[in-house]
Amino acid sequence: MSKTRITIIGCGNLGIALGLALRNVIKDAEIIGHDKDNSTAKKAESLKAVDRTQWNLPSSVEGAQLVLLAIPQDGLEATLKAITQDVAAGAIVSDLCPVKNTALKFANLLPMDVAYISSDIILKPMLPGAVAPATPSFKGAAWTITPRTGTNPDLVHQFANVVSALEATPIFMDADEHDGLRLAVDALPAAVSFAMMSVVAGDVAWRERKWLAGEAFDRLTAQLERSTPAEIATALMQQPSASTHWLNQTMRQLVALRDAIDTGDTAQVTQMLAQAQNHRSDWLNDWHRGRSDIPPNVEVKKPSLMGSLLGQRLSDQLQRKR
Repeated sequence: MSKTRITIIGCGNLGIALGLALRNVIKDAEIIGHDKDNSTAKKAESLKAVDRTQWNLPSSVEGAQLVLLAIPQDGLEATLKAITQDVAAGAIVSDLCPVKNTALKFANLLPMDVAYISSDIILKPMLPGAVAPATPSFKGAAWTITPRTGTNPDLVHQFANVVSALEATPIFMDADEHDGLRLAVDALPAAVSFAMMSVVAGDVAWRERKWLAGEAFDRLTAQLERSTPAEIATALMQQPSASTHWLNQTMRQLVALRDAIDTGDTAQVTQMLAQAQNHRSDWLNDWHRGRSDIPPNVEVKKPSLMGSLLGQRLSDQLQRKR
């Protein structure tokens, strides 16, 4: 039996994590990596996240049954244009971009006999005091699944089974639902990080103050490193009414905090900060309890739907992992 071929385009931290995780659950897979930065691609190869790298983008997807696009959103259109003639009929292609409506706009660059699924991986947040793993873990992650209209439902279920095999929870969402919910917890924090960085760095004392900006300031502004400016702008501008709503709500909270400080109301300041802290604690605890309203796996009946993608033997391997 020929090996299942998986291509990962984008061999940064996320691409490496995907390669290592897939290798762990699909023992006989051949994993091909591609990255426009040759040193990044070679790093993935040296870590054995991929079996080999292919410098030519179209060639990297030839014969692949599963293609994962771990790339920034602003590179999606060009990537799909480059692979459209070479991706196999019946293959599954999934982007991991943050804005679904924008991603799906480019999905029709691929022929309809290719299953296109826009997905989003939300890693499980760490509890206080926990040490971040060197490579992201998908265990307990929420993995949203948004197929383009007309995608073969069997292939969508096959993809959901792969997600479940990686111990993430597949969550089916349409593009509007995903982007509306994600705005306040993704693009908004990035915008707030931008504002804080701009305000502090624009102050005349920044030259000396920067040496007092350490770990705490790094955590607060780290969101700027996790997304490109183009991705943040796309998310904000796609839903301008929602963006202005959330920015207004943020400013109202800051104004209320400012007024309480200005009037010397220490009790009010403390209460506001404590309430936010409690909300954060509740959020983390809920995440680690998990959601009871989402089934952990998509049901598969033998002969499994996944068998046609991965081969029955590999499909059975995934099922035994559960």
